[in-house]
Amino acid sequence: MSEKSVSCVDQLRRYALTKSDARTPAQQEEDVVNTLNDLLFEDAQPSTSYEQIPVFHFSICSHNILGQLQLDDVWFCLLRHATKAANSPDDSRLHYDDFCQAATECTDALKLPAVRPYFTASVFLQMSKDLQGTISIPCFHHYIVRKNAMLQTMIHMGCFDTDGDGAVTDTELQAYIAALVPELPGLQGIDRSMAVDTYAQIAARKFLFFLGKKGKVKIRDIVMSSMWYELMELRVEADPEQPQEGWFSKGNAERVRSIFFHLDQDMNGHLSKHEFCVNTVGSFSPIFLDRVYEEHLVSHKTCRAKGYPDQMDFGAFLDFMLAWDNRSSLAGIQYLFPVLDLKGRGYLSQADVYTFFRQIYKMWVDCGLYPELNIEDVKDEVFDMAQPEDPLHITTQDLQKCGMAATIIGMLADVNLFWEYDNRETLMQRDKDDQGK
Repeated sequence: MSEKSVSCVDQLRRYALTKSDARTPAQQEEDVVNTLNDLLFEDAQPSTSYEQIPVFHFSICSHNILGQLQLDDVWFCLLRHATKAANSPDDSRLHYDDFCQAATECTDALKLPAVRPYFTASVFLQMSKDLQGTISIPCFHHYIVRKNAMLQTMIHMGCFDTDGDGAVTDTELQAYIAALVPELPGLQGIDRSMAVDTYAQIAARKFLFFLGKKGKVKIRDIVMSSMWYELMELRVEADPEQPQEGWFSKGNAERVRSIFFHLDQDMNGHLSKHEFCVNTVGSFSPIFLDRVYEEHLVSHKTCRAKGYPDQMDFGAFLDFMLAWDNRSSLAGIQYLFPVLDLKGRGYLSQADVYTFFRQIYKMWVDCGLYPELNIEDVKDEVFDMAQPEDPLHITTQDLQKCGMAATIIGMLADVNLFWEYDNRETLMQRDKDDQGK
């Protein structure tokens, strides 16, 4: 890396420290972004040192980021070119000719070349149109704001991408989220209930679980995912009467952390199979837990490195929680299917299903429930729900297509979930009765 590239960071730090605090937060953010752009493009002459800079950084930094004041200028420019007078700005619309005129004013008169990628025919065609072929100005401006925020986030997250390949590791993503926490009012006070690093680990794990490949996840995939917008909802301060929900919420993070510490009876930071069974009140079958530990923990590098090859650390526990809570998702199926595939053949045979449910049946009888339950009948029900292309084998593709993956996996692994399945009609009637009251 060139000396100029290193000094750019130092110059930006000095700039931030010397500026007056009289600026509003929006002005501070805009000033820092503009200064960063100036520093990045200060030397426009070709240099051999550019060969050392990953292409990823060029592709992101080549887009100028719009500040809040500039976004406001675009908004008023769009209103000036509205196709027809509207009762309110929320009702204003643009025809394509007016769209092109607004583009010219923004890029030429307002000196905002950064908006040019938004004013293209392809973007206009992507927007929802009415019978007259006009698009909604608020919707179009919202598109610009979201796209601009996405590019800004990619630049900021890219600062944590140490090897510059456009993807972040679990550790790098945790560091980014930990730095982001103070900017999320929805997480206010979380540092009093847990370490910020713990929250960052919980949040980062979801991105790695659903989007990661080989221990890394692409920055572009993160900021374009629905999970990212779920995390960004925490920019709004939580209402005490209506607490926020979802994996990234403060309440869920505290719940997950509490479950793990409740399980970890010897407080060594790892869970044995015995400790895991205690918290679940024995509802998971022994063979299912054995298989989870065999498939996902015996070769787990972190656990093995810490001297706990047969125990579950917090990261592995998060993976299990995400898989179990999302059994119908592709990532959840890919995690749990190998657990059920006893011989690793890539499909579940009738023998596999019979073997797993036989233990559920034993637990069922031990609970004092009716022993007349027929294992063969349940096995046939599983295959009927899965609707496999091969009537004797259930594949991951079959589970995805049938839409019953959560039910099938649950009834083969958890006796409580099988009880819910067996009593589904009674439970449905009870819910209807409760709604009618």
